[in-house]
Order: sequence, then C-alpha cells, then structure tokens
Amino acid sequence: MIPGFGLVLAAAGALAGPAQAPDTTITVRTVSSTLQFDPPHLSVHQGTRVRLRLVNDGTLPHNLVIARTEDDIDALAAAAAKAGGDYIPRELKMKMIAWTPLASPGDTVEVVFVVPPPGEYPYVCLMSGHSMSMLGTLRSLR
Repeated sequence: MIPGFGLVLAAAGALAGPAQAPDTTITVRTVSSTLQFDPPHLSVHQGTRVRLRLVNDGTLPHNLVIARTEDDIDALAAAAAKAGGDYIPRELKMKMIAWTPLASPGDTVEVVFVVPPPGEYPYVCLMSGHSMSMLGTLRSLR
C-alpha cells in the first residue's frame, strides 16, 4: 500500500458513496530536476473512474492538481503558496477536480476520481514556483 493513499481519497472527495474500483490506472511521472509532467497530455472518456498515480522520479517534491479551468491556476498557485504544507489550497476545492498529496523524490502517490464532462482540464504542480512550467492537460472525451 502506498503511504497516504487513504488520505488522498478522503481529502480529494473524489469518491462519493461507497468505494468502487477504478476503471483504469494512469501513471504520470516527474523526472530529474525538470519541471515537467510525463506525459504532458492525457485523454480519457468522461465518466471513467481513474486511479491517477504520480511517480516522483525527480529531485524536488511535487503534487498534481487537476483544475476546473486554466483561469483557476493563478488563484490556486497563490493560495497554495500561502497554505504551505502539501501545497493544496483546500479552501478553493471548488476550483479543483482532484489532487494528490505532495510526493517527495522517490515517492508515489495516488488519487481516484471520475473524469468530468467533455472538455480540457489543466493539471499543474502547486509546489511554490512550479505552476508556471509544470503543466499538463486532461482531455475528457465523449
């Protein structure tokens, strides 16, 4: 079991009602000291229950937050910097679809969520200074 896994599910509010097994698992990695996600783009059908696994093979701590809109990223990043800790601004959870806890180098963290309606949703690392370049896109398909 991955440390913090139960915390992630409860904190993200990603599962409403009884826990259900995910339909698929998607792995996103961070590598070296580059502030990039690999892959930078994901495509999944709406309504799919996804286990998103963040593997931190990098040298810095990272998290992964799926925002509702690109316009939400600046507010989330500013609030995360003030929040510190795991850099998740829980007071702005209405601007987030799902999030992982902070993963130290060498750690793997997960979150389970249901893919929202069709559209494009940005994902970002909210660790201080990372949000300007550490971005990706979740494309929800019909």
